[in-house]
Amino acid sequence: MDWISQRWDDLTGLGSGSWLAIAAWAALAFGIVVLIAVNRQLSKNRQLKQDQVRPQVTMFMEPHASDWHLIELVVRNFGQTAAHNISFDFTNHPTVAIYEDSDHDGELDVTELRLPSELSILAPGQEWRTIWDSAISREELGGSIRSRFEGTLTYYDMPAPAQGKKSRFGRKPREFESKAVLDWAALQPVQRLELMTTHDLAKREKQKLELLRSVLTYFHYASKETQPDVFRAEIDRMNRAVRETQDRWRSRAADETTELEIQWFDDGPKGRHRNAVH
Repeated sequence: MDWISQRWDDLTGLGSGSWLAIAAWAALAFGIVVLIAVNRQLSKNRQLKQDQVRPQVTMFMEPHASDWHLIELVVRNFGQTAAHNISFDFTNHPTVAIYEDSDHDGELDVTELRLPSELSILAPGQEWRTIWDSAISREELGGSIRSRFEGTLTYYDMPAPAQGKKSRFGRKPREFESKAVLDWAALQPVQRLELMTTHDLAKREKQKLELLRSVLTYFHYASKETQPDVFRAEIDRMNRAVRETQDRWRSRAADETTELEIQWFDDGPKGRHRNAVH
């Protein structure tokens, strides 16, 4: 208590000059704290803006727009700025079976899917894609070919300056990385095939049997017809039905079949660039 009383006496004994000095030092300390807080907030806002306005490159698998069983490998820039010098690094490189040179009685040879060593640039919303494999063929191969691939995409927010020259932006390119997991087992078309093997295929075979039974029943009773003109009319009706069915299948094939020039193993960058349209 004596120490507190002495300190109080010291404070009450201070002159106006001393109090002004204390107030000045307190104001200075408060100003420093405010400046530090404002600087930290500005740094956070600047970093947040940089994170928002940056390239965002992702690699994923996607069914072909026309043929759902054909799976494409897609590299797309979802960010707001261009991505430069995009490269890929896989723990296990994506593989594909060599169907062209295969012996149907033996096992298929498996080779690495040829990918470009680097994509020079992807503008915002732009993508690069290439045909990878068929989900149907992949399902038939089963465990004889790897189905899961993990890798890393590395890219930059500006092009690398030429050797011996400074960047025209006044700073070094910022490096970014994105993880990629390509898993055939988790792809929707493969799951669709699994469902077809249990329910849809059984239903389809049942419908085929019903159709065959109806056709046989028709021929059984039509063969008993004795009048030539009626018999000829029935033959003409069956021929028309066959032609209509053929025409329907031809038109369906023309609408659904996509002709693709696939060069699986040639040198140089494969695939195509395009701007995503949604």
